[in-house]
Order: sequence, then structure tokens, then C-alpha cells
Amino acid sequence: HWKAMHFQRQKLMAVTEYLAPRPAVPPRCLAPRKETLEEDDGYVRLLRRQVEEVFRDNRMIAVCQYNSMPDEDVVLMRHYLRKHNIEVKFVLNEIIRPVLSQSKYKNLLPLFVARNILLVSPETKAKEMLRVLKGVPQINLLGACIDDTILSRQGVEKFA
Repeated sequence: HWKAMHFQRQKLMAVTEYLAPRPAVPPRCLAPRKETLEEDDGYVRLLRRQVEEVFRDNRMIAVCQYNSMPDEDVVLMRHYLRKHNIEVKFVLNEIIRPVLSQSKYKNLLPLFVARNILLVSPETKAKEMLRVLKGVPQINLLGACIDDTILSRQGVEKFA
């Protein structure tokens, strides 16, 4: 049940209430603030350089959608792919998108929307890669770049 404040206490509360000081210069008279451009830190630059090297040094680069799966399945898949000299690279879209937009692979950009992984190999081993991916339903092949030719999933299957 609510009880009204004593009138002396009301006066005290009114006198001691905080009033924020008004700025000396109205905000509209001040020059507009410049937004500070975010400088890329060294780690981001390093990751971008590594992605550039991956695209430069490998003949087969497959883009796959990665859905969450148990760690031991990931290790097993990596092991099977590594047998055929195919590396698995987990790359953030924030890192790879700027790199691709300035390279000859800019047509791969629409594939990088969700969580993706890259399967890269210096040789074109599409058949072996498809055989391993068939046993891993959590990873969907979206497209690939084989010998500087961008292929869809169907194109990769025909190539194999």
C-alpha cells in the first residue's frame, strides 16, 4: 500500500533533484563529427594475405556450406581429405569477401553467405573430394573453382 511523502521530504527531494547542465554551445552549432574509419588490424591483414595465397597457389578450390557437426566427424573428414592432399580451410566471410571482390574470383562472392569452408588442393581431385563429401551430409558443396574455371555443383560432378 502506497503512502504519500511528508511535505518537508517532498521539498527536500525537489531541491536536491539533479538537473543536467545545458551545453554552452548548442549541438547544431558544432561541426559534425567525422566517423573514424576502422583500420584493419594486423591479424585481419594476415588472414586476408593467407586467403590470397590459397587462391593463388591451388588449382582446385571448392566452396562448401558448413553445418555444425561433432568434432570427431570433422577430424575424420579432414583425415580422409588429407589422404588425397586436400586441405580444409575454415574462413570467415568478413575476411574472404574483400579479398574476392578485388580478385578474378569475384563471381564466387554469392556463395559466401552462411558458414563456409574451403576445400583446397594443388591438384584437381574432384572425384576423391566428392566421394568423401558423399559420406558427410553436414557439408554441402556449393561450387568450385578448378583450373581458374568457376563451376557449380553439377559442373564439378560432370568434371569428376
